[in-house]
Amino acid sequence: MRSKITLGILAAAVLSLTQLAGAHCDRVNGPVAKAARKALKNNNFKTVQIWVGKKQEDELRSAFKRCRKVYQKQGASRKLARRYFMETTVRLHRAAEGMPYTGLKPAHPLPKDLKVAENALTTENADEVTRLLKNEIEQNVNKWHRKAVQAKANKDESVKSGRKWVDAYVKYVIYVHKLYQKIQAGPPHGVGQ
Repeated sequence: MRSKITLGILAAAVLSLTQLAGAHCDRVNGPVAKAARKALKNNNFKTVQIWVGKKQEDELRSAFKRCRKVYQKQGASRKLARRYFMETTVRLHRAAEGMPYTGLKPAHPLPKDLKVAENALTTENADEVTRLLKNEIEQNVNKWHRKAVQAKANKDESVKSGRKWVDAYVKYVIYVHKLYQKIQAGPPHGVGQ
């Protein structure tokens, strides 16, 4: 039973990490909202069109035209149009990814991994990304492996020690397995054609 609970907790953690990684697109300072603001400012729909799929394009174009009219009025009208268009763009982007829309989130600093990944697009060199991931994988695999080896040494001393071993074993093996599955599966979503 405890193993099933541990497996459930680990699966939920992996799922939540996947959702967090993709969630920077729904922030005010994320790439989708930035594109929406730029499109309104420059009156260039193509700037934002690329962030949605074909199914969402007509709705986005309609919102763009309406928002551009309001955006030109300056002041509070401009702010309202900007906010509405960012929300609409993010909502449609999330739909194109096949992900739920849970609202436009406040600005938030990028996590280290996303910052490094985006910087690699600017530099056109992924070495920093692979170093980051390699270091994280090595540290975490070694940590879970060490705990399992230590618990294994005492597993026969008592039921409590045996259960500690089983817990450490499950965490280690599932961590490796889920990590491997994530690597093999590739990105969980994207903006489809």
